[in-house]
Amino acid sequence: MLPEGNSILENFAGLLGFVITIYMWLVIIRAVISWVNPGPHNPFVQFLAKLTDPPLLYIRRRVPLWVGGIDFSPVLLIILLMFLNDFLVLSLKALAINKPLSIIFPIFLGSLINLTNTVLLIFMIFIIARAVLSWISPDPYNPIVQFIYFVTEPILGRVRRILPLLFGGFDLTPIAVIAGIYVLMRIMDRLMFAVRGMM
Repeated sequence: MLPEGNSILENFAGLLGFVITIYMWLVIIRAVISWVNPGPHNPFVQFLAKLTDPPLLYIRRRVPLWVGGIDFSPVLLIILLMFLNDFLVLSLKALAINKPLSIIFPIFLGSLINLTNTVLLIFMIFIIARAVLSWISPDPYNPIVQFIYFVTEPILGRVRRILPLLFGGFDLTPIAVIAGIYVLMRIMDRLMFAVRGMM
């Protein structure tokens, strides 16, 4: 049986994970609502704004992510919350079972690797969406289309300059980038295996 203090720490870790998850969902709801221009005097909208505005305003001042009139800073906040949820909860649970403080560093590395894999997966989805959009000629002024181009063009444009992959009128650059992301994700998996050996 765990000592009482460790039980309290483990319970706190579970509670913290629950709170971060709930807050993450509030940010998601706030983002979805903001994209449909809700009434600013709605009590629920005001409640969400009071809870989520402080970190969102901080992010907007340092990393402006306005594309086509849509604010994508909640996406960055959600990614950061995912990292905090992973790192803090796992660290507290490890300390609750009397692991040494040195365990925090490999947990940090593991959480960072998980975050990197998540970002790579999201970027891969954007690349696939960009490839599909190139086949259907969407409205270039659509905010979602503009955001996808904004996110993917820096990498795709650089790869095109280094490796022109045009065959029969088809741009195969997205396939090359997806293959590169897949390789990076496999490298992350190997690093995670090494980090787990440190725990």
